[in-house]
Amino acid sequence: MRVWCVLTACVLLATCVCVPTLGDQAEVVRWQEQAYGMSLDVPADSTPVEQTADGALVQFLTQDPATIGVYIRRSTNELTLEGIKDKAVRELGFRHPSALTLAQDGEPVTVAGRAALGLYLLVPDEEQGDWVFAQVYTLIDPTTVAVYQLNCNASELDTAAKTFQGVVDSVAFAAPAELDRLRTERIEAGRAWLESINSEQIKSALIPEQWFRITLAGKDIGYLRVRHHDEAEHVPPGTSIAIQSRLVQGDNVYDTEGKYFESDDRAEEYWTATTTLKMPPTAAYNPDAPPQPLTQNWRQTGLRDGQAMEVSQETPTNIKKFSWKVPPAAYLSQVNQYVLPALLPHDKPQALAFYAFDQDARKLSLRTYQVQPMPGGSYRVFERPTPDQAQHIATFSPTGRLIERRMPDGRVFLATTPQELKRIWGAL
Repeated sequence: MRVWCVLTACVLLATCVCVPTLGDQAEVVRWQEQAYGMSLDVPADSTPVEQTADGALVQFLTQDPATIGVYIRRSTNELTLEGIKDKAVRELGFRHPSALTLAQDGEPVTVAGRAALGLYLLVPDEEQGDWVFAQVYTLIDPTTVAVYQLNCNASELDTAAKTFQGVVDSVAFAAPAELDRLRTERIEAGRAWLESINSEQIKSALIPEQWFRITLAGKDIGYLRVRHHDEAEHVPPGTSIAIQSRLVQGDNVYDTEGKYFESDDRAEEYWTATTTLKMPPTAAYNPDAPPQPLTQNWRQTGLRDGQAMEVSQETPTNIKKFSWKVPPAAYLSQVNQYVLPALLPHDKPQALAFYAFDQDARKLSLRTYQVQPMPGGSYRVFERPTPDQAQHIATFSPTGRLIERRMPDGRVFLATTPQELKRIWGAL
């Protein structure tokens, strides 16, 4: 896992999309991403997993069993479908020289009415059993290609291929004008709502302290503490957020501390977030002293004065500085990203968008929120930090208190008490 992902997942605890339908429970019926307006049907009885280790926007784990992945690849040079397929054949042939072309490889393919090419290969494997690798390519623009990929056991090809073809046949791309219209509509909704929220309402949503368990596949892997402060005595007065987290991955421990501040008039903000990785020692440098753990540090600082923003990113190997001009309207600060989801209107489905700096992507981009009311007054927020990142799914109580947040990589943040965390982890 990328270290900065570890940091921001803990720090922001707060955004490819699955579109829910209204009902007693949200049901995923169609998957979509917003950068290019691509959408497709979710295979029946499959499990979607977003932003996987191999770079897939989403993977569907089907009952066959098979894996269907969706990718978007970009190049600095113009692409051709034939060139893309030839490169894939060469790369796979290098890894699996015994791979054989299947009959499906020569069949004509189209995706959303666009020209496409398919690649179907059988890979013999005496130990694990023969398996099939398939890809379908279509150009989004001259330097961008969408790739739909199937991996399955050869014995399951007939069923898996039908499922895969159904996914490919269901692909649709929104027209650029429609994408622009939706973005403009959501940004305007975000701007209007944000301007209706004053500093008193923001401070009413502050929670002095909240604790979260961090779990993965049902196992506790860390915890998070979030504190909100009304900085009435600060010059200028404002609101601050403090976070402290620990994430354990094998023998490695990631400790993160962050501080975020925004003035009440929203004209100024600053933040700093530091993650320290503690690794087990490889050897004792001093035979007379116990070995000390090895450490590495990542640090991000940000400062905004009006519309001018500067961010410094420090890693164990370098320091990079960035600057942006923040849009004058519909801008969401780091503090806003913590506090405002608790104030989102949730009496009916809502779709809002804001401009915001994302710590993981390290850029100023479009941040979207889709609000889904639930029975009893609680609500879910489907939050996407940037157009090309996977969504976070947060569940809030009727009063706007965060109950649970599900991350694209499978981690879950669960509201808890310090007493429960002490029982699980000992001293905090």
